[in-house]
Order: sequence, then C-alpha cells, then structure tokens
Amino acid sequence: MKTYIRALPGATALLASFLSGYSWTWSGDPSSFAVAHVVSTILCLGAPLAFVIVGRLLSCRLDLLKLGAVLLSIASIPLLVANGIYVFDIRTPENAAGDIGGISLALLGWAALLVTSLACTIGLPVARNVTSEQRSSDTFSAR
Repeated sequence: MKTYIRALPGATALLASFLSGYSWTWSGDPSSFAVAHVVSTILCLGAPLAFVIVGRLLSCRLDLLKLGAVLLSIASIPLLVANGIYVFDIRTPENAAGDIGGISLALLGWAALLVTSLACTIGLPVARNVTSEQRSSDTFSAR
C-alpha cells in the first residue's frame, strides 16, 4: 500500500480535529452559539470514528487503528468538556466574554486533538507492515 494512502485515516482525523476547533469561530453570533458548539462536539467525536472507518476501508493494521482511536478519544476529552460547559452552562456569547477557564480548556483540548491527529497521520505510514508469519516468529523468538 502506498504511503500517502496509509496517511489518509490520520489526515481524515486531522481534518475533523481542525474543523472542530475552527467551528468555535462561529460562536460570536448569539443565533449560532449553540450550533457552533454542537458542531464542534460532533466533529470532535467524529475524529476517532473517521480514523477507524477510513482505516478499515483501506485495510490498515487493526492494532494501530485501535491504538489511534484510543489516543484520539482520550485527546478529545478536554474539548468535549469545554463544549459541554459552553452549551449547558454559559449558553450565550455575552456570558462567554467573561469566561477564562472554558476557553483555556478548549484551546488545550484542541491542541491535544491536533497533535494526536498529526501523530496518527505520521505514525500510520511509518509503521512497518507485519505479516502473520513475522508475528508468529517474533512470538517464538521472545520465549
């Protein structure tokens, strides 16, 4: 499989991660405040899901797909919490103007999601392909 094709699952997660943070720029208007944060939440949840779906379609290694999905899920937690704070507690752009903790949590979560997505984009093509014969010989040589 070509290297650029093996990078597609990570690139898909990277795009979803970028758009989840970018959708916060829509939250300045009162009519689109909740919509922006709901879209961000959906894209944040969609990053690990997109990584796994595209990886399965391209027949990537399942152990790497599981690892990437777990890491992306963990990295998305701060941004999901920040979206929850803004949607359920703050609710309006006027209230968000005085908020300090929520935006720092959102930026931290967005950075974590972007870095993890970038690591998945780079790591999946770099990982060597392991066949079942190599796996069984590695198992026996470790004993």
